[in-house]
Amino acid sequence: MATWLRVLYTINSSPQYILARSHSKVLVSPISPTQNKPLYANVCLKACLDTICRSSPELTQDSSRDFSLYVLDPLESKSAPAPVNIPNAGPDVSADDPPSSKEQPRGVAVGLGLMSWALSADDNDEMTVVGTLVKQSNGQEALEVIFALREVCILYSTKIEPLTPPCLHRPRL
Repeated sequence: MATWLRVLYTINSSPQYILARSHSKVLVSPISPTQNKPLYANVCLKACLDTICRSSPELTQDSSRDFSLYVLDPLESKSAPAPVNIPNAGPDVSADDPPSSKEQPRGVAVGLGLMSWALSADDNDEMTVVGTLVKQSNGQEALEVIFALREVCILYSTKIEPLTPPCLHRPRL
């Protein structure tokens, strides 16, 4: 099935989400329908990253930085611990303040490694992420995937090359 892709993401723990929309429909694989209508679907990680990078090209322009990727997996909502209200220790915040009335999306953030690793992976690498199928205000259906990006400094090996993911290290013959 093909549908529009909506990628919501934050950078460095910012409370502000940024919305990136795909320029065309992408292929998704619906997951076990509920009442004959699927609620969730898998989509290729690279499709999500392409959508983010087209919307925010500055994220990949600086070769001295990279981002750790985390995706909120809505299928893991039952394994997520209950939300805990931990107030900031600032002078304007009291421990008696009520929890925020805004409901946070439920799920568990799943670590996916570095953005550069995912972008440079083979096209045969079919890593997928899970999103929620939603009805947009224009009536069209879209898959919504939520990411958190955490900026990291590039790590270099002794050969002054960026480190690659452990699974990509291959012995030289």
